[in-house]
Amino acid sequence: MKKIGEYVKWYVYITTSILMVEALIFGMYGAEKLPGETLWQIMVSGLATTMLTVAMVYVDTKTVAGGVFKYLGHYAALCAVMIVLGGRFGWINLNVHGILLMMGAVAAVYVLAFGTYYIIDLRSAKQINRRLKEKYGEE
Repeated sequence: MKKIGEYVKWYVYITTSILMVEALIFGMYGAEKLPGETLWQIMVSGLATTMLTVAMVYVDTKTVAGGVFKYLGHYAALCAVMIVLGGRFGWINLNVHGILLMMGAVAAVYVLAFGTYYIIDLRSAKQINRRLKEKYGEE
């Protein structure tokens, strides 16, 4: 049940971040509004990237280098998925400019989603730990 909760949490963080980045990009390119089909495409993109994120982020690494490799591999895998989906959905042209645009968008979503995770989840964990220490001491 905990894994389902983690999946739902990541899905919300990632999908919301994709929506924010897509709205910004559409606005930069002069679109007055997001087409309705784009909202469904964002949800599908969030689903695909959440599955990948949950599968890769919780892999335990023993070293700092392993952790760096894990996150770089995760980013590269997300870029590959989103380049394919972005081309299929018509969000990007499959040329150098379009691929670089998608890689930048993935980086922005990455920062937003993991930033949200850090701010909400890790802060909550610290508060819980502090309250436990207050209640039970340093045992």
